[in-house]
Amino acid sequence: MSTKIWDCVYQWLEFVQFRLLPPTCILCQRAGQNGRDLCHACELELPALAQPCPGCALPLPPGTGTVLCGQCLQGRTRVQTTVAACRYAEPVNQLITGFKYQRQLAAGRALTSLLADNIREHYRNRCLPQVLLPVPLHPQRLRERGYNQSLLIARDLSRALDIPLAADALQRQRMTSPQQGLSARERHRNLRNAFALAPHWQDECYQRVVLIDDVVTTMSTVNEIVRVLQDNKEQPLEIHLWCLARAWLDH
Repeated sequence: MSTKIWDCVYQWLEFVQFRLLPPTCILCQRAGQNGRDLCHACELELPALAQPCPGCALPLPPGTGTVLCGQCLQGRTRVQTTVAACRYAEPVNQLITGFKYQRQLAAGRALTSLLADNIREHYRNRCLPQVLLPVPLHPQRLRERGYNQSLLIARDLSRALDIPLAADALQRQRMTSPQQGLSARERHRNLRNAFALAPHWQDECYQRVVLIDDVVTTMSTVNEIVRVLQDNKEQPLEIHLWCLARAWLDH
């Protein structure tokens, strides 16, 4: 199915599922609450990020306040700030897998709604970014999957937060191996020169942009995109990161 056809199908399914039908919890099948497909009890059980680093959202040791983690203090994280909806653990990992590979749109929409709540809280006393940039898929993978999950997240956030969306500003110009199972160094090599800016991208219009992704683990994808965005710019962009879930390697 072409991406244009899938866009139409997605919009129709969204209208039927989220405008005409009452919300139903994606975990226990009971009635959803607050307009999202999660009941209050299941929402409270989702794995939260305890005391996340303001820069990269990795968990900070207890009692450290709001200081940055060691990686951010050393400049290894190339974004201004990171906001995630949840920690990447059960059942969030299964929800994201269903959303990403099995077209379970309700799961993605529910997690995106939680992310929007966290964003509003995080930016309560600061300016929101000016434009949303979803992490792109390679055209071959997009044809296989039928949709880009990061773009669906960005569309929902654009509507919820009233921020413009630059859907095709970033392009994936090289097919890469899946990141899952790779070390941090292997992930970095795997993504080198994988991204490019679209010729029509007018980055001089913005000072604050935000990258949208489903799961962030080692920041390899993000850091490579930041390198592309900042390349040959006299005035560096302020780049933020929003994702459904924050994960990290155990080694």
